[in-house]
Amino acid sequence: MHMNKFLFFIGVSLTLAGCGGTKSGHWYGEYDESAVSMPQNVRDAYLQSTSLYGSDDGGRNANIAVLLPMTGESKATGNDIKTSIETAFLQKTKPNVKISFYDLSGDKMKRNTILQNVVATNPDIIIGPLFADDTKTLRDIKPTRMPVLSFTSDVLSLGNGVMTMNIVPSQSIETIVQQMQTDGAQNIIVLAPNNTSGKVMASVANQTTDLYNININGLFYYDSGNSDSIKDVAMRASMHNTRKAVNTRAREILSDILTKEKNIPSNTRYSLYKQLEKISRNETTGKLPYDAILFLGDGEDSKALISFLRYYGVGNRDVALYGTTLWQHSDIASDFALSGAKYATLPEISEEFDNMYTLVAGKKPDYLAAFGYDATNLALGMLYSSKSETAYLLDPSGYIGSNGVFRIQPSGESEHALRIMSLNGSGTPNIFQEAPTNFLKPLYSVHISELQSVPEKPIATKGINPGDYITIPENLRKKAEYKTKPLGANYISETQEIADNNEPIQIYASDDDETISNPEWSPVKLDHVSREYIDSIEVSE
Repeated sequence: MHMNKFLFFIGVSLTLAGCGGTKSGHWYGEYDESAVSMPQNVRDAYLQSTSLYGSDDGGRNANIAVLLPMTGESKATGNDIKTSIETAFLQKTKPNVKISFYDLSGDKMKRNTILQNVVATNPDIIIGPLFADDTKTLRDIKPTRMPVLSFTSDVLSLGNGVMTMNIVPSQSIETIVQQMQTDGAQNIIVLAPNNTSGKVMASVANQTTDLYNININGLFYYDSGNSDSIKDVAMRASMHNTRKAVNTRAREILSDILTKEKNIPSNTRYSLYKQLEKISRNETTGKLPYDAILFLGDGEDSKALISFLRYYGVGNRDVALYGTTLWQHSDIASDFALSGAKYATLPEISEEFDNMYTLVAGKKPDYLAAFGYDATNLALGMLYSSKSETAYLLDPSGYIGSNGVFRIQPSGESEHALRIMSLNGSGTPNIFQEAPTNFLKPLYSVHISELQSVPEKPIATKGINPGDYITIPENLRKKAEYKTKPLGANYISETQEIADNNEPIQIYASDDDETISNPEWSPVKLDHVSREYIDSIEVSE
């Protein structure tokens, strides 16, 4: 539950640095931009280097400071990472390296005092903090050259020698958008939580889809965990009112013909009956003006959304479904309604680290524990490398970590190679595409200099014409009572951009016959349907 505090961006206003980071200066002035080669295992890389800072038989002592919440409401997460750090340190330590743990808990004043005291000890490198607020404070009070390997995903906290081991959300979105492009998605809708993190991710999705030539044809925000809000968004996203009106109008025309027209050949009459019978099986009719849905919320929200979408006649047979790393730690794999959906995740934690951590902790590690293990090995590697601190930590070739390859950019952001998973309702996701194993080819192209809040965007559509879904006898098509027009048209100017709003984000993180309809609704019988109803209905989404 407490993970949500640091999984998203947290700050006062949002400006993302694509390469420099906040207050970055030239802390990475010795960064080696030589050609990228194959990554080394972060656990073993430093053993191949000659000693610079110390050795078994002499040299100066080195100090690593660790800042984690080890008491209070976040103690479970903090202690999990602490265990992984201890495991790495005891496995590979040298006798002249000292590691000190500091409990970064309590109120802000207490935490600030701890941070100041730790900086005063002049450690060679700091591992932690966990949360963005503490990371920002540390960045502002420490010497520029003192490196920090934090666990925040708030890019505003980075720079000035502060880095993160955590994933930044833009990479998850770009990975899945790349897959959407490969799958041929052209027009999509985006469903995002109506909170800071959701709005940030929606803005990232907006810019990323633009880069990969995918059109966002609708964007909707919902209140996370709120069933009424989720239901309302699902109804609007499904164009339920329009598609229900189209269904009613199509049935009304078929019923009128069958009840009013007397001179219809028997085979034509039979065809009309069959059309009416088929269209009456569903509450809605009409092709959607999008071919995929991108869910930016967690697994629980996404399961609720797809459930309501099916309720309103839109399922995984109608559109392709996609999610982000927020699905990784949920039980969506057993939800049949999400069968065929794809999402981006970190690779599986290595068996070696998994077994080692389980032996020590008595439970399986999560990805934050894996980041802690990799951070410790990276810190030890820096201390024993003949390279400068920045040349080692920011090696453009990256490192093989305990859950895939990663590297750290001069901005302080980490890049993690992600894989694509697919769901089949069985309870076990399938690996659709393995994660890359190196950075010989750049993985990410989105470098955002500034994010603006993205308003809701209603679905742009030319409307749905009931006449496109029924076949009227040719001799009756010119009768006024059987003519149709598009319903629910909603035009958006081609020059109108989705991100026209300049307000900065304020941050504090079938089968064709398949029937999915409202159980309280029953199809109209094969008798006359009054035109008065269909003509009076106001269609709006």
